[in-house]
Amino acid sequence: MTDTATEPFNLNEQGFLQAIDQLLERFERYSSGRCFEDIERARLEHGADVPVSLFDDTVHELADELFGGTSWSMNLDMDMIMPDRSQIGYDAEFLVGCRNVVRKYGLSAWLYEMINDASIAMVTNCPSDRMPFQLGLFDTREIFQRKTLKGKKRGAGNKKRRECMGRYLQQMYRLAAYTMLRWGDDEPRAADTALMLLIYGGLGMCMLRDDPKVVQLGCVPDFQYRNVYGQLRDMRIQADLDYACSVDLSVAESLEYPDCMDTRYLYDAKKIVQAYRALWDSETKSAAQLLVEIEENGPYKVEDVWKDPLYLHDLAFSLLGPSVSYPLQEGFRLRDRDMFEKGVAELERQASNVQKTGLLMTLASYIFFAEPEDRMDAILASRKERKRMLDEYEMLGEMATVIALYRFPRDGRSLRAMRALLMHETGVYADEMGELMGLTDKPDGGLDEILSVSE
Repeated sequence: MTDTATEPFNLNEQGFLQAIDQLLERFERYSSGRCFEDIERARLEHGADVPVSLFDDTVHELADELFGGTSWSMNLDMDMIMPDRSQIGYDAEFLVGCRNVVRKYGLSAWLYEMINDASIAMVTNCPSDRMPFQLGLFDTREIFQRKTLKGKKRGAGNKKRRECMGRYLQQMYRLAAYTMLRWGDDEPRAADTALMLLIYGGLGMCMLRDDPKVVQLGCVPDFQYRNVYGQLRDMRIQADLDYACSVDLSVAESLEYPDCMDTRYLYDAKKIVQAYRALWDSETKSAAQLLVEIEENGPYKVEDVWKDPLYLHDLAFSLLGPSVSYPLQEGFRLRDRDMFEKGVAELERQASNVQKTGLLMTLASYIFFAEPEDRMDAILASRKERKRMLDEYEMLGEMATVIALYRFPRDGRSLRAMRALLMHETGVYADEMGELMGLTDKPDGGLDEILSVSE
């Protein structure tokens, strides 16, 4: 399992390169400095007080298509809204670098190298040179380096520096997951790799080594991660077989897609709580410990998945996503009853929504919020509150995407819907799943029903 050669990822690199070439061509107005000439000309003609719009919708759309709503998209928007020669030059150089690496080595190698660069920054506590100037609410120029009145350079405290670098690493995982979903329609491994990137981070990064071009780039040819992925895959398959044997076939056979997903979600939500409670007084290894042991020693045989803490850990992700499942998982690991019961209450709330409106509608409710930058309450909020809003916005999109990656089929329509969840594209999600949610004949596309779930 650990040394078998595999085929390169079949990603649409030509489509990516065409899009980034178009972006560079449109962005040339800014990188060449012509935008500043346009500003000066407009001021001479209409006066200095007249606002000049330099925003190019095509640049915005191409940036989102290429970089999946990460901070790189926001930085290119800022280049058009508040032009700064230094930032524009930096961003243009980044775009050219991305194009050149993808053209020479491929998308998998580019993503691996981007994540590796961000990981090294975290380990060495030294910021990456590729970090965008604006990273969420962080101004990386202020965080890592700025001049004092005496001319000396200083940065923010170590806590804020590490928080900033941690956010950058998470965004690289998100970018890689998005890229797999956006450009990997014809690659069977793309969705699984995207899931591992969003859930297990480093494991997903290692899965990019399945592309021989990544190894040829110079990374360590270590394939022990396949032990972990194989263990998780086999336990999921075993759980599927157990479920098929335990459900009432007279009922199950009458359930059509997507109702069958709702039934399975409710089954898993009930069983995981029962399983955790049954193991409460037993000594168990943590999921983290088991993952390390599997990577080093290989997979182990599981007699009963409902007694295996690693399977339950993985299942919790499929029910609540990585952030919201934390109280349930960590409460069990620490045997902290209060924390655990909070996790149970949240799971019961989500299960109730699925029972009332279905899984597809429940996931739609997670993304039915405007971006914080477009909300008046966010504009008027404090910096701390705006950060909370931005974190929640991203968390809900990733939560919905992770649940979908675990529980949706892998057909083209479902993959497009998963991508829409990650990008908070409610219109695209409704186009792909509206008929299955029964919204096509409802006024306002079922808006009231979605809002009732999100409240």
